[in-house]
Amino acid sequence: MSLDELGVVVGYDGSLPAREALRWAAAEAAGRGVPLTVCHAWDWPYHEWPGELVPLELVRRPAQRLVKAAATWAGRHHPGVAVNTLIDRGSPSVLLTDLSAAAELIVVGSRGHGALQGMAVGSVSGHVVSRARCPVIVMRGDSQERGAREVVVGFDGSPASRAALSFAATEAYRLGSPIHVVIARHGGEADPLEPRIRAQGLAWDELTARQGAHPDLQASVELVDEPARRALLEAARKACLLVVGARGLGEVRGLLLGSVSQALVHHAPCPVAVVH
Repeated sequence: MSLDELGVVVGYDGSLPAREALRWAAAEAAGRGVPLTVCHAWDWPYHEWPGELVPLELVRRPAQRLVKAAATWAGRHHPGVAVNTLIDRGSPSVLLTDLSAAAELIVVGSRGHGALQGMAVGSVSGHVVSRARCPVIVMRGDSQERGAREVVVGFDGSPASRAALSFAATEAYRLGSPIHVVIARHGGEADPLEPRIRAQGLAWDELTARQGAHPDLQASVELVDEPARRALLEAARKACLLVVGARGLGEVRGLLLGSVSQALVHHAPCPVAVVH
């Protein structure tokens, strides 16, 4: 398998969040007409002493069976999708981040095996969503009502939010869901209204162009006099997917992930897509 055949990549460890991620990723691959790659990182869980013969095959074989079972499920439910499997020794965070350079999309569970149950988001998903070079969907909440709810996207006119709006419109059309654009404050209570009005015009320009190609795409734009984090968490309560850019206006460029996006990945009640 070459890197240009990765398509949609899903990190899979057999946990319930990973099974949710597999279900979503397989549907994404089918809708996009690209391959699905099920990947898993494994390692010997004990210290290796110099000169010691370590039976690595004891760990590699279960990993192979795990991804094979996942690929079989995906092929049975989406017979038109080419399914690849990939296992590698090492860190799942590093593996997924490396694959993101050639993948079309990465899908991960909010937590996997070994993640502390009290954590809002696991270390793997947190690492990947911060450092990936392609869009990442983190599975959160209930993903079963995909066509019954809105795709919600945060928008402020920044380049990152424009990329997020484009991604969200494509997802909404593919899912058969309306798209709802939320334009909120990114400063304090004294945040001027004019930038939000300009952002509203930019959002409608993009949506009108999309509706020209897809007239049945339902769209709405809402100006909310609330901080972005609060406004988007509220809107996400009726969403099948929440989409945000990696960083918005006013956020520090050196940050791997903006503060609003980071908060939503940890606390949103539905799957979250972070667009890089």
